[in-house]
Parts: sequence; C-alpha cells; structure tokens
Amino acid sequence: MEAWVRFSAQSQARERLLRAAQYACTLAGATLSSRAGSGTLNRLQQLEAHLSLGRKLLRLGGSAEALGGAQRSLHLPDPVLRFCLTLSHLNRALFLACDNVLWAGKSGVLPGLDVHKWSQRAFRYYLFALVVNLSRDAYELRLLLERAEGPGRRGRSPEKLPRPEGAGGIHRLRLRLQLQLQLLLRVLRDNPLLLDLLRNACDLVIPLDRLGLWRSGPGVVGLCGLASSVLSILTILHPWLKLKP
Repeated sequence: MEAWVRFSAQSQARERLLRAAQYACTLAGATLSSRAGSGTLNRLQQLEAHLSLGRKLLRLGGSAEALGGAQRSLHLPDPVLRFCLTLSHLNRALFLACDNVLWAGKSGVLPGLDVHKWSQRAFRYYLFALVVNLSRDAYELRLLLERAEGPGRRGRSPEKLPRPEGAGGIHRLRLRLQLQLQLLLRVLRDNPLLLDLLRNACDLVIPLDRLGLWRSGPGVVGLCGLASSVLSILTILHPWLKLKP
C-alpha cells in the first residue's frame, strides 16, 4: 500500500497510467471494430480523447524539466552519451512545448489553432528524440559487448577473422552467430538496457504511424503504446530498472 501511495503521488506515474489506459482503449477499439456496435466504439474513442487531453494537462511545464536534463547531460564525460542525451532532451523539450500548445487548442484556450499542424510538428520532435534514444542504446550495447569480449578481442579487425568456406565455413559461421547471440543474451540479462531498448522500439511505432511514414494500424499502435507504458511504469516502481545516466 505504501509503495502505491508513493507511486500515485508522482505526476509522471499518473501520466503513465493515463497513457496505458489511452492505448488500451486504442487496442480495444481496433480489436472490437468488427464486432462491437458504433456506440461502443464511439465511447472508446471519446474515452481515449479524454485520457489524451488529461495526459497533456499533466505534462504542462515538462519542457522546463527536459531543458534541465539537457543542461545536466552537457557535463557527461563520454562525448557520445553527452551528444545523444543532450539532443534527446532538447527534442523532448520541443515536443512537450508543442504538446502544451495542442492542449491549449483542444481545451478551447486557443480555439483557432491548427491542431493537425501542431500535432504533426509534435510527433516529428518525438520521432527525433526516439531515434537519438535508440542510437544511445546501440552505443551502450556496443560498449557492453566489448567489455564482455575482453580486451584481447576488442581491436580485432574483420580481415583477421577466419573466413567461412564451403560446408565447413557455413558451420563455423553458424557457430559464430550462436556465440554472438549467447553473448548478447548474457550481456542484456539483468541489465536495464534491454528494457530501455524495448520501450524505445515500441514507442517508435507511434510517431511513424502518426506521420504516415510507416502505417501499422491502430491495433499495432495500441499494443506498442500499452507495452511501452507498462515498461515505463516498471521503471518508476523499480528505479534500478531505469537506464542511467
């Protein structure tokens, strides 16, 4: 009970819960579209719109927090992490600023706002942030693999590796791939990088669909949004699961 009180006291936690409920409505609407009546689908769409507006209200002022994160990341010693995290925070700040404008338009504060234009703008910044986050995850994964392989193999060039030839070469190639997969699983096991990678990959589907770059349908968007929301809630409940810095 005490853990739930601490969890519900955080505005980010409440926003994640609303997000999970919103994408659950999206998934339910896509699942029931061929079986449920128009009244049920309309109620699900209205509930989804209300949850989305509530999330935007909870995110008011989030741009300042994102800018503070960008300022803190400027002091990181690793240049790649410094670049990726700073750029990610800046894009998130721009995304949240556009999201705040969208809230003002949808709530009636700015009745003449072009909601579609600002929504597309917000999703572009969101997409840029996710691409940078995935680049950071790939960099972190490369570092982990290099540490796991040891200093003796870190600088080995591809030309010095045995080249597969014939049937025996295919067997050696298969064996090398199996060893690489085992190493990858061993590195990611009990590491918060795996959760962060899955969450960013799930989130990537949403702006790609909204911007029309890769149409996946409301069912896939709802499933990916719900999965990433649950993973985000886990990082709030168990802070050790959050990738640092």
